[in-house]
Amino acid sequence: MPDKYSLIPRGSLILVTGANGYIASHVINILLQEGFNVRGTVRAPKPWLNKYFDETYGEDRFETVLVPSMDEPGVWNQVMDGVSGVIHLNRKAMDMSFSSDPHITIPWIKRTTVNILEAAASQKSVKRFVLTSSSWAVIIPTPNEHGVRVDENTWNEASIKAAWDESTPAEERPYHIYSASKATQEQEAWKWVKDHQPGFQLNVVVPNTNYGKILLPEIRGSCMAWLRDVLKGDDWVIRQFPPQWFVNVEDSARLHVVALLNPRVNDERIFAFAAPFNWTDIIKILRKLRPNNKLIPDPPPNEGRDLTEVVLSRRAEQLLCDFFGRTGWVGLEESIADGIEGC
Repeated sequence: MPDKYSLIPRGSLILVTGANGYIASHVINILLQEGFNVRGTVRAPKPWLNKYFDETYGEDRFETVLVPSMDEPGVWNQVMDGVSGVIHLNRKAMDMSFSSDPHITIPWIKRTTVNILEAAASQKSVKRFVLTSSSWAVIIPTPNEHGVRVDENTWNEASIKAAWDESTPAEERPYHIYSASKATQEQEAWKWVKDHQPGFQLNVVVPNTNYGKILLPEIRGSCMAWLRDVLKGDDWVIRQFPPQWFVNVEDSARLHVVALLNPRVNDERIFAFAAPFNWTDIIKILRKLRPNNKLIPDPPPNEGRDLTEVVLSRRAEQLLCDFFGRTGWVGLEESIADGIEGC
């Protein structure tokens, strides 16, 4: 196996967008542990984030830059100066996409994606570009549906169609628009790279539901925060989302680093899908971990399971093992235990 740092050597500067996000904060933590320097983008100052990484790794290893509007022409050019790799995790797309107007959301995400790709291509120093996609760009699972197979060529065509269909029920539109926006973002990135042949390789990480440790209390933690709400008796997430797959957030972050640094991973969609779960599994684990909590709601009756075959999950697990010396995916109970620590 070639030196895992032959593509981008230790000490290089990596750009990570949305630095205060749940997955992004773990990506930064791993990169700093591995000897890289990080420039993180934020929409507003996050002094607590700088303080944490400065105190943990030294004041010259991590910096933040403000990028309040990702679709402004030229906004990324100065941010790219001296950068050897880019990991684009910015989650503003989720903030915008849970809306009911695809005419705003989808063109916006296409513009922002092209903007940052163009800026990265303008810097000869950039060797890799990693984009965070979403399982929703691939599929919205239907419980107990047999024969569904997901591979590198699978896209959520149903949501792409429903997002633009005016007859789609109003209560379903935000989910379809979010799914369509993520699929469109990823498809636009692959198309742009194919058409322009930049000096970097593109890899995409496709994560499912992320559970696990929240690095700092100021970070809400997206899916993990919803699970913490379940401890308070709020069953919103249970009512809104079907059984699906999960991944530990640190495994998700590790796969982003693999996509950035592994010289044998080129032009890949890496599926961060550890294992399927349903809400009965989650409630059982929460009650085991918090036996005195009487607020934990009951799971839905007869909810079923996600039976989707995710072909490339095994490839992602092997990448974790080979690059980081892991023995396999972090399990669901351990992920939940880490994520509710202190609750």
